[in-house]
Amino acid sequence: MADKVKSDTGSIGYVEAQYAVKANIPYGLVLNSAGQYIKASPETIVAACQAVEAPRWDKFSASLTNAPGADSFPITSFTWFYLRTSASDARRAAALADLLNWVYTDGQKLAAQEGYAALPPPLLAKVKAKVSSLR
Repeated sequence: MADKVKSDTGSIGYVEAQYAVKANIPYGLVLNSAGQYIKASPETIVAACQAVEAPRWDKFSASLTNAPGADSFPITSFTWFYLRTSASDARRAAALADLLNWVYTDGQKLAAQEGYAALPPPLLAKVKAKVSSLR
């Protein structure tokens, strides 16, 4: 989609913000629930996350869309893993735990390099605790 929008003068499309940034495609501001026009950025995406998850950081909300707050970008979400809470195969469970531990440590750094907003530290700590409880 990003390539198509970039190559067709006057076209409009929707891609994740990091694809528009990497492809050097101009993108606009979106009206949020506080009546502010906001441009997608790691900061405005994190603001939406904070508005929904703080202060307890344990909701693991399914949606951050139209989060309250003047700085919240309104079209925001997490990337989700849907997992069983227990596993019958110990090797698979260990492999999954290793993957998730990587995702929420070194993987967070890689995601930030790719233009994704990092999880706020308090939420990341709660997610790591949840992952630990899956063993």
